[in-house]
Amino acid sequence: MAKNIQVWSAYGPRITLADPMTKDEVIDNIVSATNQSRGSVLAVLAELDVQLASGLRAGRIVHLPNGTHFEPVGKKDGSVDIKVRVNPALDKEVNAGFRGKWVNRENVGKTEAELIAIWNQNRPDDPIPTE
Repeated sequence: MAKNIQVWSAYGPRITLADPMTKDEVIDNIVSATNQSRGSVLAVLAELDVQLASGLRAGRIVHLPNGTHFEPVGKKDGSVDIKVRVNPALDKEVNAGFRGKWVNRENVGKTEAELIAIWNQNRPDDPIPTE
């Protein structure tokens, strides 16, 4: 008998990731946009890492001027994860102009029950029970 996770894996909408933007591409774009030297941009980014680590190690949330913030989160085993909250304006901008590719785009907004119905229709020999 199939499980709900298989339904989401098979029919759930998800983004097909394009080639990653390399660190060199990011640096080159910043250099081009700001007329700063490559060394200057690298130095600022390195110092940002130092400042983030310093604040997070002290148990502080670190806010960036663009609205992004980093928060240390303690885990049961005593380790610390870092939660990142991206600038809400960036979130809106990406959503408004997203040009990436989707897998199962036709299923965006469908409920789990609707996806289960698709699964059961396409796989009658391995149904998921609907209560």
